[in-house]
Amino acid sequence: MDVRAGVVVGMTLLWIRPWTLVLAAAAVGVAWWLERLGLNPPGAVRAMRSYLAGKNRPALPFHKIREPVDFGRRRMAWERPAPEGDHHIEPIKHK
Repeated sequence: MDVRAGVVVGMTLLWIRPWTLVLAAAAVGVAWWLERLGLNPPGAVRAMRSYLAGKNRPALPFHKIREPVDFGRRRMAWERPAPEGDHHIEPIKHK
């Protein structure tokens, strides 16, 4: 049992009420479950914060992230010329 759950159990012994008994049982249950997962309470809080933050965590604040700029790509001399019209789709060549 983690010491943090023991604090709740100690407080329950000082003021025995049904809701404090339920709170102590829940604290012991959560501490046992975290121990089975191999986490301590601060590690579990960090894991939960990482889960809630999501996969995309930019290094800059939202208001400082600049939009990408398209400067227009120029074709090199050895590349084919740009296709004519709005859309250019080449047919699939079957063997």
